[in-house]
Amino acid sequence: MLFYNREKEIKEMKVVLSGEPNLVYFVYGPINSGKTVLLMKVFEDLSKEYCVFYINFRWRDVQTIQDLIQVLFDVKYGEGKKTIKEVTKEIFIGGAKAIGKIKGIPVPEKIFEYLFGSAKKVEDVFRYLERVFEEIKGEGYQPVFVLDEMQTIKEVVNATGRPVVAGLFNFFVGMTKEKHLCHCLCATSDCLFIENVYSDARLEGRAEYILVDDLGKEDAFRVYDEFGFKESKLVWEYIGGKFGDMIKLFERKKRGISEEEALVSMLKDEKGRLEWILDLIEEGLKEGPSAEEIKNVLEKFKKEEERAYKEVKGKVLKFLIEENVLFYNPVEGIVRPQSRLLWRAIKGVL
Repeated sequence: MLFYNREKEIKEMKVVLSGEPNLVYFVYGPINSGKTVLLMKVFEDLSKEYCVFYINFRWRDVQTIQDLIQVLFDVKYGEGKKTIKEVTKEIFIGGAKAIGKIKGIPVPEKIFEYLFGSAKKVEDVFRYLERVFEEIKGEGYQPVFVLDEMQTIKEVVNATGRPVVAGLFNFFVGMTKEKHLCHCLCATSDCLFIENVYSDARLEGRAEYILVDDLGKEDAFRVYDEFGFKESKLVWEYIGGKFGDMIKLFERKKRGISEEEALVSMLKDEKGRLEWILDLIEEGLKEGPSAEEIKNVLEKFKKEEERAYKEVKGKVLKFLIEENVLFYNPVEGIVRPQSRLLWRAIKGVL
């Protein structure tokens, strides 16, 4: 059901991956629109010639460069000083079925200790990755490097105090546009993060976007039928085409709650989250704009679900995007609540 009418996005990604690596791709969209699962579907359908490294930063506490390295690499403890060629050959021992299931870049313990000790530079990380990708390419496979929820590492800095993310994207450019070695994808729902990276890493002409959005009304109604929802018009008014909210509604229905009761309780939850943010701000327990500034911005969405970015840009917008209250589409230049449910919650709270 999740992939109903996602043929366009799936085809677009497969076309990108079928060609020579040339650009960095941002896979973006509002929260719970299905970005991660869509990526998994695409990777499952790839032929055996692809080797996918998929790193998801969701729920990972990455505060330092050491934390980042621990997430990026799959350390093979107890292994000696193997060459990179020996390491990469072992990736393919399990045959085609093993390819595409690798969650980190393999590295023997001894190499890991040497390369990533406190005295070494972040550039050593990139050099090791490049050599691994070169060996994989040399074996006749196409490496694909995917970082999901990448906005969670935007505060990580190296030993000199420089943000690591800009360097990472410069590495992506090297792997794609310059060396055509590895496809590089970044998935995120924080599009201000994309804009900052785009500027800091000078990605003009080096990056493209693939939007994975909530479903439109006609497609959403067909998915409602598959879920067995009876009050389609009411469901649309509350949650629209947000697949994550469809799942929540379905789970509450399984517990014997009527659709209307479930929708009302879901709305109550979103109102509570919004009020909680405002309360923390007012009590000085959370850093950010004043509650009054936040309300003034949210007021702009009482009558219209979408607003032009230029109408709401500034520190309040940045705060509300980071809190997953608003979604910014940098391609279309519009801002809207992250979900139909949140839109209703905003109108209810104000």
